[in-house]
Amino acid sequence: MARSPEKEASTNEPTDHLKLKLSASQNACRLLQEHVFDLESRLQKINAQIEQSKAEAKMNAKALAKCKEEKSEMVGYCKRLASLCNDLERECAAYESDLQRYMESLEENRMENEELYAISLQEHQSEVEKLKAEIEAMKKDRQRLRTNITQAEQEVIKLSRGNKFLQERHDHLMAIIKNCQQEKSTKPESEQFVGRPN
Repeated sequence: MARSPEKEASTNEPTDHLKLKLSASQNACRLLQEHVFDLESRLQKINAQIEQSKAEAKMNAKALAKCKEEKSEMVGYCKRLASLCNDLERECAAYESDLQRYMESLEENRMENEELYAISLQEHQSEVEKLKAEIEAMKKDRQRLRTNITQAEQEVIKLSRGNKFLQERHDHLMAIIKNCQQEKSTKPESEQFVGRPN
């Protein structure tokens, strides 16, 4: 028994509707699948970025720890430098104080040396004046001695001449006495008593 066209049309309408729904569902599934793939791809990228961020964060944490360690070392070094600077400042202050005292001592010594030099110079000048006076006196004494020596030499010459004359007179008298004694010794004894008073 043949179906009527109206019945076939009414029969095909639900089928076409289902096909349309199926096609729409398939399109929706395809779009959904594409969206899932896109989300998975984006998720992978995000995971990769997360891992990279974790690695960078780990590296940054290491760098931060190293920076903290270096900062701690620098703080300790700065403290040591500050302590050293304080020590140097104290030493410099002590050195300046010692230098000031040394300069004051040098000034005092210089003044004392100047006073001593003035006193010594005055004493030396006095000694020099005394020596000059003594030299002048010695010159005068030498001149007097020369004069006395000259006079003495002249006196010696005179005395020598007088002594020579006296020696000659003495020799002459001794010769006369000797001759007289010889003549007396040669005369007879009776003649020797002639003229002698009783």
